[in-house]
Amino acid sequence: MAGFPALGRKEKMVVIRHMLGCCVLLHGLAGCAPEETADVAAKVDLERVDPTGAEVVFWYQHTATREEALLAMIDEFNRTNPDQITVLGEFSGKYSAIYNKMMVSLQAGTLPDLLVAYQNQAVIYHLADGLVDLTSYMSSPRWGLSEEARADYIKAFLDQDNIDGAQICFPPNRSVEVLYYNLDWLEELGYSQPPETWSEFAQMCREARDQPFSLSRNPGRSLGFIFEADASRLATMVFTRGGDVMNAGRTAYSFTSGEVREAMVLMQQLMSERAAELLAEPYGDQKEFAVGQVLFVMRSSSGMPFMSSAVNDDGMGFRWEAAAPPHTGDRPVVNVYGASVSVCRTTPERQLAAWLFLKWFTEPEQQARWVRASNYFPARRSTARELDTYFAENPRYRTVYDLLDYGRSEPSVAGYQAVRRLIEEAMVEVAQGGKVDVVLPRLEREANATLEEF
Repeated sequence: MAGFPALGRKEKMVVIRHMLGCCVLLHGLAGCAPEETADVAAKVDLERVDPTGAEVVFWYQHTATREEALLAMIDEFNRTNPDQITVLGEFSGKYSAIYNKMMVSLQAGTLPDLLVAYQNQAVIYHLADGLVDLTSYMSSPRWGLSEEARADYIKAFLDQDNIDGAQICFPPNRSVEVLYYNLDWLEELGYSQPPETWSEFAQMCREARDQPFSLSRNPGRSLGFIFEADASRLATMVFTRGGDVMNAGRTAYSFTSGEVREAMVLMQQLMSERAAELLAEPYGDQKEFAVGQVLFVMRSSSGMPFMSSAVNDDGMGFRWEAAAPPHTGDRPVVNVYGASVSVCRTTPERQLAAWLFLKWFTEPEQQARWVRASNYFPARRSTARELDTYFAENPRYRTVYDLLDYGRSEPSVAGYQAVRRLIEEAMVEVAQGGKVDVVLPRLEREANATLEEF
């Protein structure tokens, strides 16, 4: 999710502020930005807009089988929609590449019609007047959602995309952070279920260090866990302790809280005891999990098919499962996240056409098809009725699906893009022996400074 990878933290924020300023300046120049068409769109009666024959461009990040499935669904929409709308799907790189491309497009005034965006990225586009508030489209008597359909969407997902009353994104899917575990190894250690608390998790990690898995490809290397320096990993460890990384009003970061400190201290302690390590290469934890060298992995639920392939095709073929991360309360807590899709300010006809595709894509039949292709969780509850066979064939998916009601989400504030990088740098520093009580106050100060930029 990080953008501007070649710049330092201060430079990133200066560039973002400068680009937003450029957008405002360019909006004042005739023909240089979508301001004029956006103003017209705001004055047009949505009920009278005719999207017939509109052509819209959709920037997405999917590759491989997910891209194939998405393009097939786009083709179906193009063939069957009654308004003869044509959607053109364009692979535009990873999330960070799309973010950078959109920032440039905001300056040039040449926007796509639809694009994938995390909420904190969409806030930036929204501040630059580059996005459409979808509230009026959702409530339109002619083009919108019925009361029954609106109630079918998981409210937490819609709320995640609603910033200060503006629906700046729309959720096609979500994932949750889960704990993957080697069930065979866990049973060899004398346990019948995954850890429910962080204390149990730590103890199991220590025992895994001392008792290698019987099928391990390299018994000389035995770990309980490999920590990834990732903001979503830390958020999960904080949420499951009952804490948060921001205050309730989303006006200040809270990295000096007891819950954040406990998470960092445990991470540092397990590494000092050689029961855990810091991730050294992308997906290195998954690779070592597959060959029986690490007991636990914490990653996105959407990665279950990749984990299965790693264990069964390239690994040792042991039994593994996925569960809620350890937690301190009576109920589990999961970090729910995922990019949504935003509609850009273009023309009334193209904006409506883009919305109609989004509406179609999130209907239960299409949602079920997308679930089977992507392993994401659907945005609508009734989709479950279309997934009986998929649930039966993928019991791990069903187990994690039932955790959606226990979800929490990371901040959607402007600047969180930069704060994620600050969090990751702080995690690395602590992992390398930095003093937690020095690192966390500095992280909080630097994170709060980003809020002043907006």
